[in-house]
Order: sequence, then C-alpha cells, then structure tokens
Amino acid sequence: MSTATKLAFGIGASLLVTLVACGGGGDSISQFNRGEDREDGFGNGSSPGESGLGGDNGNGNKENPDLAKCATQSATAEARPVYLVFMFDKSGSMSQSSKWTSSKAATRAFFESPQSAGISATLTFFPSGSSCNTSDYNAPQVALTKLPSASFGTALDSQSPNGGTPTRPALEGAINTAQTVAAGPGKDGKVAIVLVTDGQPEGCSNNNVNSIRDLASSVASTIPTYVIGVGDALTNLNAIAVGGGTKNALIVSTADPTKIQTEFSKAIETIKASAIACDYNIPPPPAGQAFDRAKVNVQHVPQGGTAGTLDYNPSCTGGTGWRYDNEATPTRILLCDGSCDSVKSKAGKVDIVFGCATQTGPVK
Repeated sequence: MSTATKLAFGIGASLLVTLVACGGGGDSISQFNRGEDREDGFGNGSSPGESGLGGDNGNGNKENPDLAKCATQSATAEARPVYLVFMFDKSGSMSQSSKWTSSKAATRAFFESPQSAGISATLTFFPSGSSCNTSDYNAPQVALTKLPSASFGTALDSQSPNGGTPTRPALEGAINTAQTVAAGPGKDGKVAIVLVTDGQPEGCSNNNVNSIRDLASSVASTIPTYVIGVGDALTNLNAIAVGGGTKNALIVSTADPTKIQTEFSKAIETIKASAIACDYNIPPPPAGQAFDRAKVNVQHVPQGGTAGTLDYNPSCTGGTGWRYDNEATPTRILLCDGSCDSVKSKAGKVDIVFGCATQTGPVK
C-alpha cells in the first residue's frame, strides 16, 4: 500500500500536494480535489494547524498560518521511484570472517522485504573469472526487477567467493547499466549505484582508489555511487564514496562476525533512505490551471506535530530549505541536505502548498 495514499487528505479551497517524507510506493495516482463540500476551508471544522497549513513545529521552520487563505485546489503525489544498481564483490577474501554469508543474508533480506516496495534493482557480481574487461560487467545476473523479489536470493545462492578485486572495470560496468536504466525505465526516477566490496582494488590496469574515485565523480551529478565496505581498515573507500557524491563509505566491521549481518542491514537501510527521501515530483495542474513557480511553498509536518514552512533556497546556502531541480522549467522539488536530514529524523510528511507567494529567507 502506498504511504502517500495513507497521508492524503482534503484541504478545502486549497491547492496542496501531500507527499511522503521518506519514500512511498508507486500505486497511487496524482489527483486534484476541490473542497466546495467542506463546511470550512479545512474540512470537518478543523483548524489550520490541524490541516497542516501554518503552525510552528519546533524544528526551526517558520510559522505561516496565512497559507490557508491563499489556495484553491488540492492534490496527492508520490516521491520519485528509485532504481538501485548493485555491484557485489565475490572475491576470495569475502569467504573470511563470515563476510560472504552475512552480507548475502542481509542483501537477500532487503531484496525480499515488503518494505522495499517502490524500488527496482539490478544485481551484478565481480570478479567475472579473471577478467579486466568492462564488457564482462555490463550484463547483470539479475536484470532490472521490482522489489520485493526472490530472484536476487537465487542469484546470490548461485555464487561463491573466488578471485581478485577488479573494482574499476566492475564500476564501469555498473555505470553502463545505470545509464541504460536512466535513459529507459528509470528516466522519471532516481538511479544510484551500490558498490559492495571487502577490500582494496586488486589487479587490472588503472585499478586504484584515486582512479575509481574519479570514475565515480564523472557521473555523480546524475548517478550517485554508494559504497558498503565489509571489513576493517577500509577508510580509503571513503574516497570512492566522496567521488560518487555520497560523502562517505558505510563500513561494516568484521571484528564480531555475529554482528556483520545486522550492520550490513543498517548500511543498506541508510542507502535506501538516502536514495528515496527528499526528492518529489510535481504533478501537473488540473485542466484549465497553470503552474506558477512563484506561488509554491513547502512545509514539513512531523509525526504528532504541526507544520513549519521551509524557505525557498535555490543555492541551498546553509543547507536548509528547498529548491527546484531546474529553476527555469521545474519538474521536481528537492530539500536541501539539512532540511532533508531533519525531515528523515522526525518522519511525518512533506506538504507542497500552491497559490501563495513563495516564502524565501534572507538573501545571502
């Protein structure tokens, strides 16, 4: 069931887009609803704070109760779908310290979990024999598949750890797969690479951390690369994550083999939350209505709290507020990193309110 569907509500005489703060499925349809049948501007005699328009949620967001007076329509929309391209290390060293069995179990649980609905994924293993050829890593063992799915577990069970760590050609293959997805079924979604590895790049020419960092950086603006490092003393994998636009690698310690699966599961959940949250499609307006980019406001309504309005901040100066994906011809709304982190930590939902002059902060 779509989380966005659960969060939808009518706001009489308002144009409101109710979105999921940390993801959602793809089974609901954007729909604008007029509110003439409500007994007041909010329905069932509720107040602006109860409707999610106005108030102060205590998170530093601004109170703006006048938003309730500006609007004329309401709509429900979904967060963008997510497509994850997994490149999974099965080198010989993965057989040590329960790394293979624990990582496999955690990854399989993610692929088969009902909570992964709304995500599609591919899965490719490396090395492919002793190959350093990118072409040997272009074709996933599991093609793009909607989650949850048991096909990934079958593929994981068919593999066993062996060989070296040709990380650069493997990442090149993952990028090729990701670009194919982005140009096709994922063109309206968010595509990201998940590189799972337990050690330093090994073998093959130009197969070093700096080279791989630069490779990840070359596509980071459109396809980020997340890194899960399984093992100890792997902090240099941070360079690959930084190049890939994801700040740092998620390191799963093997000091206690009984905790590897739990820590690996946490790493995947962190990636899932990061990939899904804070990136929302703007649905088209109703027939006869025109989208006005100067009359859009974004509010966060935390669970059990009241709404606070986020400032429009096109450069994300200071890390808070929101921006458009394209200032001239916007199709999506993105939260800046600080506001995104706050929304994820406090859960709840994000409302996009149309019809009122956009609230902006001080000019920096």
